[in-house]
Amino acid sequence: MAKTRKSIPQKTKSLLQQEINSQCPICDDQNVDHFEIHHIDENPENNSPDNLLMLCPICHSKVTKGDISEEEVKQIKNYLMIKAKGKSSAKSSNTINIKGNVANSTVANSISAQTIVYKSRSKPKMEFADGAIGKKAELKNYVKHLIDRYNEYKEGDVGKSKMNYAAIWGIIKKEFKASAYQVPETQFESLCLFLQKRIDNTKQGRINRGKGYKNYSEFDDIYG
Repeated sequence: MAKTRKSIPQKTKSLLQQEINSQCPICDDQNVDHFEIHHIDENPENNSPDNLLMLCPICHSKVTKGDISEEEVKQIKNYLMIKAKGKSSAKSSNTINIKGNVANSTVANSISAQTIVYKSRSKPKMEFADGAIGKKAELKNYVKHLIDRYNEYKEGDVGKSKMNYAAIWGIIKKEFKASAYQVPETQFESLCLFLQKRIDNTKQGRINRGKGYKNYSEFDDIYG
């Protein structure tokens, strides 16, 4: 029997937003107006705050598809709860065990005061391949700039209620046979041109071009 999704009280939503300090705990996006709430145990009837995590739409989509593991989501939630309650409320210690490469772990990027025990078993799913765009911060950040601008303009075309912020990531993967940050560095220029063209073809993009306004920063303007 299918489970019925229950409405989440506004008070709970406010607590969840406060828990993440109004930014996605995975990618640090601060566009909180569009954030979604993930049920960690995949049970839409379980609206206990301990089972809920507020995420940006893109990261929520990655969690749903399994690109970000359930274990990692639980680690993030556990850390946020410990941080909110204070170290004294932790049941045993402030140690968080992380599988994979701790240097690239989402949890590791979020934790500064916690003690981390690293258990090496396998490479994390989010590790970037050698030669991938994600390996170089300036390339990765510029691609993110273009994706964010595309989503901003596309939202103006379709409206907030119909906007799918994760769609562009799927389009990139279909076109380049890899997720955006896993695209080879040799295809960086092609990916940028692909995204710039899509931005320019939005309604706002066409308006801006007609007025002689830039739709996005050029890579050399930022990193040149």
